[in-house]
Amino acid sequence: MTQPQRILAISVLLASGLFPRGPAAGAEEPAAEPKPYKARLIGLPFIYYSPETKLAFGAGSMLNFRAGKNKEEARTSSVWAFATYNLARQFSALIKPEIYVKRNSLIFAGTIQYQRTPQLFYGVGNATLSTDGESFTPRIFALRLGVKRRVIGGLFGGLEFDFERTTIEKVEPGGLLASGEFTGSHGGMIAGFGANLNWDTRDSVLFPLRGAYLQLAADAYGATAGSDFGYNRLELDLRKYWPLGTNRVLATQAYLVSIGGDVPFYKLALLGGESLLRGYYRGRFRDKGLALVQAEFRALITKRIGVAGFAGLADVFPGFRDVGAGRLKFAAGSGLRYVINKRDSATVRLDLAWGQGSFGLYITAREAF
Repeated sequence: MTQPQRILAISVLLASGLFPRGPAAGAEEPAAEPKPYKARLIGLPFIYYSPETKLAFGAGSMLNFRAGKNKEEARTSSVWAFATYNLARQFSALIKPEIYVKRNSLIFAGTIQYQRTPQLFYGVGNATLSTDGESFTPRIFALRLGVKRRVIGGLFGGLEFDFERTTIEKVEPGGLLASGEFTGSHGGMIAGFGANLNWDTRDSVLFPLRGAYLQLAADAYGATAGSDFGYNRLELDLRKYWPLGTNRVLATQAYLVSIGGDVPFYKLALLGGESLLRGYYRGRFRDKGLALVQAEFRALITKRIGVAGFAGLADVFPGFRDVGAGRLKFAAGSGLRYVINKRDSATVRLDLAWGQGSFGLYITAREAF
């Protein structure tokens, strides 16, 4: 589940059984045998403010369940959904399922999203200035469907279909996008197919404490699939989780994106946001390539409450020969975790992050990586 970035003041109301109803204070909790696994639906109404969206209202839900007969061995499947509306008449809605079946050997995943939200465009490259930002308003309908199947052990292979229709409703007169200099400045449609390989040995999907997740994904967009733009995208995502004791872990990630061809500016590799170098506005820097390394220490200090500290380095570039040619971007921060479903280790997180001359406050479900 994702939400608009750089939230500066947020009031969150967590409902639908979010807070545990335990025994009265001082009462001893009787020992009991583990109960059969049951699916759980959690509601998340919220209200927040950001410079881009002004005052916004929304509601979301998270469904956790385990498919198949053997619930204890099945991985947790989830369906995330949320919708937001703000006083600037902007709207966003998303549904994101991830379902594990056939003893975790077959995975179905996807995203259905509609949004009309303002964003800032600073230009393309590593040397754009914070004063270069100009506003534009895209209206986007996106659909992404994928399936993965176990090859052997923790190795999975998969196929995906990606479709997105973007309409640029508003740009700043006389600005960079109004000039038509950048590919996609008038919007358009992308459509393409992709393939991926995954090695997944994590002990949990939602809050891993050990194991690794490695993904290599390649996507191709072009006229054959009905796309207005022709380009290729290669993504490498390497994650490793190092246990440091009971309910403590050091999570590390190396992430690389390379894009070639006629790619619209809004599909370039974007740095920043709630996952890739928190502390920067998502899209503050963008280009055909992105390289990132980050690490995060996570610890649960009670059954429900956790803390985190993180830091990262990243760079955007037009080609591999330009990696490191610009100034590396650094960010660090800390956060709190609340476990909303102990059995599945589902969390809500609040992170404060500082970049170089920038700051971000994020609240969302699931970990950054």
